[in-house]
Amino acid sequence: MAQTSFPIRRVKEPSNLKNWFGVTPFFLFAILFIALPSLYLVQGSFLDQEGQFTLRNYLDLFTNPIIVDAYKLSIQISAATAIGGGAFGFLLAYAITVGGLPSSLRSALITFSGVASNFAGVPLAFAFIATLGRRGFLTLMLKDNFNIDLYRAGFDLYTFWGLCAIYMFFQFPLMG
Repeated sequence: MAQTSFPIRRVKEPSNLKNWFGVTPFFLFAILFIALPSLYLVQGSFLDQEGQFTLRNYLDLFTNPIIVDAYKLSIQISAATAIGGGAFGFLLAYAITVGGLPSSLRSALITFSGVASNFAGVPLAFAFIATLGRRGFLTLMLKDNFNIDLYRAGFDLYTFWGLCAIYMFFQFPLMG
């Protein structure tokens, strides 16, 4: 049997600006909200208070005790939430996948994980502040109705462990 070969014909699309029209909003967004602010920050990082060129800002990253302490605290929070969030997240994922949970509870956990994993950044911070901040809903409700003052009892959302709780709240659903 003879084998027939057909020539492969490449279709060359016309190169014009209409082909790029669909991605214009993306590029516009990227330029306005990522590139320009980033360039502004990089340029400003080389200026002192009077607007003169300096490298002092970069040298201070390693010598200014406030900045060094901020780095240390950030690393400590990252380590604590990675360990705590990883351990609890593993247990949550194990319970969902092979833990033998009732199907209704399993379904509820998966739904919660899907919704909560999209709830991050500013909305998550605002939710915690509005709920557990000094004038938060739950804080005031406990104080007014049950005479429980969380902040007098030692709770503070703005401490190391308070920040860890917020970060881990976001990490758990990602693992579920």
